[in-house]
Amino acid sequence: MAFVVIGTVVAFVAWTIATQSWAIGRVWGPVVRKARGRTWLAAVLSVVLYITGLLAFGLVWGVAHALVGGLAAKVVVLLLIVAYTPVAMMPIPDRASSPYRDVRRGLVKAGATRKQARASAWATGPLTFAGMGVIGGAFMYVFVV
Repeated sequence: MAFVVIGTVVAFVAWTIATQSWAIGRVWGPVVRKARGRTWLAAVLSVVLYITGLLAFGLVWGVAHALVGGLAAKVVVLLLIVAYTPVAMMPIPDRASSPYRDVRRGLVKAGATRKQARASAWATGPLTFAGMGVIGGAFMYVFVV
């Protein structure tokens, strides 16, 4: 069982790395473009997007557990993790000399200004830890409970 858990975690890390730029361009980019040049609005919309994702994840998880329970709920939660992990890890800080460099670069490619990209990355970056906690809790639900 330990090999299955470790293998699944490694697969999800690889999935997240492979899909992070896609998630930035397809999910976060349109939200930042809605700010139309206003830096403060880009940051606020980014935070709202991230928190909405967290709440939606928890809501679907709770509904799956309440309606089907057991193994079926665990399968639903595992699929939910697959869908949500790239979104949850979008603003994860990198270890470069310039924090959030990859995220900011992706946002600029998606149509944000440099200031909007910086504000959005810094506003949502700390929320990544909440996303990691939710994903970790979901893994515990699937493999431990």
